[in-house]
Amino acid sequence: MSDVTVTTETPPANDPAARTPDGTIKDVSPASTTPSSEPKVEPSGDSFLTSPKEPPKTPDPPKTPDAPKPEGEKKPDAVVGAPEKYADFKLPDGYKFDDKVLGEAQATFKKLNLTQEAGQQLVDLYAANALAAAKAPYDEYANLRTEWKGEIASRFPGEKSAQVKTMIASVIDAALPPSMAQNLRKALDLTGAGDHPDVVESLSILLKPLSEGTPVRGNGPTGDSQRAPNAGPPSIADALYGHLRK
Repeated sequence: MSDVTVTTETPPANDPAARTPDGTIKDVSPASTTPSSEPKVEPSGDSFLTSPKEPPKTPDPPKTPDAPKPEGEKKPDAVVGAPEKYADFKLPDGYKFDDKVLGEAQATFKKLNLTQEAGQQLVDLYAANALAAAKAPYDEYANLRTEWKGEIASRFPGEKSAQVKTMIASVIDAALPPSMAQNLRKALDLTGAGDHPDVVESLSILLKPLSEGTPVRGNGPTGDSQRAPNAGPPSIADALYGHLRK
């Protein structure tokens, strides 16, 4: 077995191995150094390796907000927010909800997601203010009538107040039928006119002429009643001017 030497050098041009039988020089250059005549193909894919440009960066996915940490375990039976149906609200004595108003209030409580306790607090506040607003005019009216009574006492001081009151009442009873007299007194009480000083004084002036006169008081027995039974009648002069004789 003989040693074989392999060379990659190009034989000289005068070497018979470098020529063809017709004398043309052979092309013996390495294949890796032979330039290609085909046009260069540019990449046209859309992947990282085949895209002609750097692929756009994929935006980071949105971050999911961290779940709030529980502040503490709640009781299973605790109702948070509006209940399915509100229970009856407690109202002050003598106070009653209008059905329509109560329905509107419950709908508003439900919309605001109020609990039963929060709704009760609003009901208490509304009831307290409503009662105070309704009572205020009556208190002011009562105070006004008290002022009127004080004015009557100043116009008719002492026993005159009782005298005027008795006179007006007696004329009403004497001039009007009983039913009408009773209704007149109800109207004076309902409207408060019975306490108005001008009404009282006006009635005293108008009704005084219709009131009964005071009884006539005697001044003792006359002189004639003291004469002896057998004495004759007095003279005309004694009858007319007996009080002048001494």
